[in-house]
Amino acid sequence: MKKSSELLLVLLIMCATAVQAQTIRVGNKFWDGENLYTVQEVRMGTIVYMTTKQGDELTLEKVAGKEGEYIIIPSRQAEECHFGAEFGWRVQHIRQDNENFLAIRKPNGDIMWTMTKTTNNEDQCWELQMLMMEEEPSLNVTNVLVNRRYLANIVGKKELRLLRNEILARHGYRFQSKDLQEYFCNMPWYNPVNDNNSIKLDIKEQTNIQLIKSEEAARSGN
Repeated sequence: MKKSSELLLVLLIMCATAVQAQTIRVGNKFWDGENLYTVQEVRMGTIVYMTTKQGDELTLEKVAGKEGEYIIIPSRQAEECHFGAEFGWRVQHIRQDNENFLAIRKPNGDIMWTMTKTTNNEDQCWELQMLMMEEEPSLNVTNVLVNRRYLANIVGKKELRLLRNEILARHGYRFQSKDLQEYFCNMPWYNPVNDNNSIKLDIKEQTNIQLIKSEEAARSGN
């Protein structure tokens, strides 16, 4: 009887640990700037199936032994992958610096799409998206986690390049490119540091830089 009780206790501990380790759960919602995805099912603790109310599907498979790491796999009805990504591309669930989002990565590791975890409904997500659209882009990329839907509305590649480098400039990054030197030296807030290696970016800033790079590459056809 004692052995049976001990075995039951071990099983309960194992089950509790498995639940705690699963960071994406049924009912979680993720906003990508246009669609709100809701997790409908987590099969066998490894397959995450989510949908939008418009019927779009996204299915992720957890990578064994890597916490928060997933890959995109074919969904039940979807014949092609979303976001301009491909099946097999890596998705990371990032929980850092008070940010909580899914990052879809290119094969080279760059983040090309984000889906922010939210408790809002779709209407509320759209309201926040519209508010972000009305804000000055340079304030957004240095203060909030943006998305590719937002960046698609920025007119030119030149503006995207300046936005990407403004994130660095706000930390005093010393530029080698003459045009960037001249542009940011005219900004009253710009104060170059002596050593670029001393600059530390948070996860939001790192992600925004990679997202802008991905938008620039998309416009170049790369």
